Amino acid sequence: MKIILLITENSEITENITRYKPQNLDLVVIRNEKYIKHYLEEYLPDYVIVSIPLKNLNDLNEYAFKNTHSTIFFSNLEQYNEKILPNFIFTEKINLKKDIKEIIEAISTTEEETNKEHEKKFKFVNQQILSVIGLKGGTGRTTFSYNLAYFLKNKFDAKVILLDLNLSENPSDLSSYLRIRQIPNLNYYIENISEGKEALRKSVVSTGKKEIDILFPPLSVIQGSKLSIDVLNKLIDIMKGFYNFIVIDLPSNFSNLFQEAISLSDTLLILSVPLKSCALKLSKIRFKNSFKVQNIISILNDPYGYAPISRNDFSDISGHPVLLEIHSMEHHERNYLDFNGKDTDLISMQSEIKQLINNHLMI
Repeated sequence: MKIILLITENSEITENITRYKPQNLDLVVIRNEKYIKHYLEEYLPDYVIVSIPLKNLNDLNEYAFKNTHSTIFFSNLEQYNEKILPNFIFTEKINLKKDIKEIIEAISTTEEETNKEHEKKFKFVNQQILSVIGLKGGTGRTTFSYNLAYFLKNKFDAKVILLDLNLSENPSDLSSYLRIRQIPNLNYYIENISEGKEALRKSVVSTGKKEIDILFPPLSVIQGSKLSIDVLNKLIDIMKGFYNFIVIDLPSNFSNLFQEAISLSDTLLILSVPLKSCALKLSKIRFKNSFKVQNIISILNDPYGYAPISRNDFSDISGHPVLLEIHSMEHHERNYLDFNGKDTDLISMQSEIKQLINNHLMI
C-alpha cells in the first residue's frame, strides 16, 4: 500500500489521524521538522505533504531527486531557492485542515483511478512462457512463433518478447522474414551478463509499445555456444520482470539447452507436418516425463500440401491428440504480417492462432 507522509503542526489532524486516513493509502504524520530525514528513510513515502515552513530543504530535495516516483506537495515557494524538480507540486497554501484534506482526497482518487486502469489492462493476463518446437525442418515453426507473439500483443495489449534460439552461422530465418538486421542480439547479453537488466535492454530489438520485442540469437555458433543453462535461467528470470508473455522459438534438436527451455515453459507447442515419420518420432518422446511441462499442444501444419495422413491417423500414431490443424494456402490466399509498420515475408496465421487461444490456452 502506498504511503503519504504529512508534515503538519495542525493538532486537530495529528490527534485525529484516523479521520483523515484514506482506505487505499497509509497516512503517516509528523510534527517536528528534525525527524523528516528519519521518516523519509524509514517509510519511503510515495507522497509528501509539507504544510509548515522548513528551515532546511536539503533532506527533502535529496529524497525527491533519488525517488522520482514520489510527489511532494509544497506551499512555500518563496522559500524554495533550489532548482525545481519535476516531482514538486507547489500550491498557494497548505495550512488549514481543509487544504490538507483536499490534497489527501485528490491523491486517494488518483490512486483509485490508476489501480482500476491497471486492473482493466492486466488482471486477465497470466504471465506465461510458451515454447514452440518443430519435429523436423520446414514445419513453419518460426512463422508460427511470430504469429503467436503478434496475436498476444494485439489481443491483450500486453508486453510480449519473442526469443529466437535457433543458433547457426547464417542470419536467422526470423531476421530474414522480417527483412531487418540481426543486430542487436543475444551475444551482448551473454558478454555483459553482469549488467543484468541493462544488458537485456541493449540486446533486444525494440520498436516501442505497439510492437513485439525480439531477441535474436548470436550471429555465430561459437558465440551461441556461450549460452549456457545458467545464462538462460538468469535471462528468463529478468524477462519475467518485464513481459507478460515470453514466446521461445526453439531449434529442432534435443540439446541440454533445448530441454532446459522446455522445462521453464508453461506451455509447449509441438509443430509437425502430416507425415507418418513425424508421428512416429513424436510417439517416442515422453515430454511430460522428461521435461515436466504440464500443458502440451500438438499442432499439424501443412505448408506444402503434403497431407499423406489424416489428423486422426496422426493423433493415433503419435499418441498426442492434434488440437489444431493449419492447412496449406495458395499464393493468392495468403496475407502477410507487418513489423514496425513494414511488410514482412511472414504468412498470417491469425485466424488459427485465435482458435488455439480461445479453445486450448488458459490466458
